Amino acid sequence: MALTNRLFFDGLYGHDRIEFAKGLIYVYPFGVIGKENNNNVKPHAHNNQFQVFVIIEGNTNLLYNQDVYHIKGPAFITIPKNTDHGFEHLSELKGWIISLSDNVLEHMVKREAEVVQALETFQVTKIVAGEYSEVVFNNMLDCIDEYRSTNIGRLLMLEHLVGQLIVHLRRLPAELQQRIFIANNASIIYYRRFTQLIRQSLNYKKTIEEYAADLKITSGHLSRICNSVAFKAPRELIMDYYITQAQLLFADGEKTIAEVSYDLGFDDPSYFSRVFKRKIGLTPNEFRKKIGL
Repeated sequence: MALTNRLFFDGLYGHDRIEFAKGLIYVYPFGVIGKENNNNVKPHAHNNQFQVFVIIEGNTNLLYNQDVYHIKGPAFITIPKNTDHGFEHLSELKGWIISLSDNVLEHMVKREAEVVQALETFQVTKIVAGEYSEVVFNNMLDCIDEYRSTNIGRLLMLEHLVGQLIVHLRRLPAELQQRIFIANNASIIYYRRFTQLIRQSLNYKKTIEEYAADLKITSGHLSRICNSVAFKAPRELIMDYYITQAQLLFADGEKTIAEVSYDLGFDDPSYFSRVFKRKIGLTPNEFRKKIGL
């Protein structure tokens, strides 16, 4: 999907959907998409996911702006949402793409504000035996193994491992990283604060004007911030959050569709179901069946 002069996808490169396990994590082999595109993945961005590219073996060029970064495995790359990136694969690659839902990550780290920087850091890290980078790398491999398993308690373990991963990334010594950038401009700060307010409000009906007043900016300024950072209107971001919460509630399996609807502040379960279908591509019933409920 194209936005202005940029390529933008809600799923992986070339795809407009992604199926996060428990709304949190999706794992896909690294290199497959490159093969499908003659080993050339054009620069593109995602506004709904933080990505980790785990390179176990092989060589690739990371493309960012007009720069080219040569990377040889074992190594990993972390890419914040809304960040343009592309690849030119130079050899057969063995590795994985870990995509993490930004909405759920925000919820997980809301009480650990200093950890958020890990989600805003675009970096390349070479794996060195005996260094902290090896600890982080092994944690990533554990996430991948658990995702691909059918073990009892898989979703709970994935939440635990993803939480560990974000903390490890934040603790990673700066001297072990090749930092391409850390996002910390004013728009990012306002955007992060807005998403925090969405989580705290517990009120789907809260207006954009009310959110803007909380931030001490105008609603127009808030709209420009959201469009520049996330390429979405504020109301769409609010809807994204509540639909993600709905997925988590459905995954717990204890409430009916109507109960989930009312818990999230929707007065009309039918309207809630239509919104859910538009965002997810499945009705609530279809989603519950898909996750085995």
